[in-house]
Amino acid sequence: MGPYIDLRCDFGFKYCLSDEIIMKSFLNAILEGDEDTITSVKFENVEKPASLKTKRGVTFDLLCTTDKGDSILIEMQNSCQKFFKTRANFYIYKLMDSKISKGQKWIKMEEDISKVIGIFIMGETMPGIDKVVTRTGECDLDTGDLFWDRHRKYFVSLPKFSLDVNNITTRDIWFDFFKNLGRMENIDPSVYDRADEGLLRLIEKAKIGALSEEEYKVYEASMKILADEMDMEEHGYERGRKEGIEEGKKEGMISTIKMFVEGGMPISEIAKHLKISEGELNTMLT
Repeated sequence: MGPYIDLRCDFGFKYCLSDEIIMKSFLNAILEGDEDTITSVKFENVEKPASLKTKRGVTFDLLCTTDKGDSILIEMQNSCQKFFKTRANFYIYKLMDSKISKGQKWIKMEEDISKVIGIFIMGETMPGIDKVVTRTGECDLDTGDLFWDRHRKYFVSLPKFSLDVNNITTRDIWFDFFKNLGRMENIDPSVYDRADEGLLRLIEKAKIGALSEEEYKVYEASMKILADEMDMEEHGYERGRKEGIEEGKKEGMISTIKMFVEGGMPISEIAKHLKISEGELNTMLT
């Protein structure tokens, strides 16, 4: 383990980016050329409950509102997930739904809803994501012209990224940090020449030595989950699951849960990290 936090793990991602100045730097790097410069962000509750018992609620990784009132959700996806594009759209439309008041009559709306933007950072390749950044929106299928500008999705494929040391941009530094920060022994001096305030702040916040004892325990547990995800991906977990190794996965998850508990993390937070219900989690521990 190097001196810097790995941004790909759940703890590292949320711990480092849950800072307004750091987040502002990241968003402006990703959205440059598409949106006006973001001057401030406000973090929002990541839980969006279901409107009905028969409907599905959602919990985002990070969610913020810009100075213009636009909503931006940021998700880290380390392993290739079936139907992830469907899930990404579900997240976008869930946020849209929350912007329209219950009982609102369309004819009485005085202005359109603010924008909803999704940024999905992919640790593994995915079919149809063939560039470092793939931008999608609602377009005219015949002309390709933008049809409606209220939502947009950005898929960032880290495996597609390679750093050009002779032409480094702020966006490049962000991609390189997401992909490699946890493996770096030191920061290249050229980064400091090009980094903005948010990136400089990130470099300081991402120092493992600055974590409290409790934070370090949670970080260790989160890194174990990341390692398990990478291992399952590398060895074809989906195929193995069909061959009957589900019990092995369950045992590994129980071990991870116990590490989180020993690190002092609340049950509700552990459930969010593992994307399971508190009921399922408690059942595993009994």
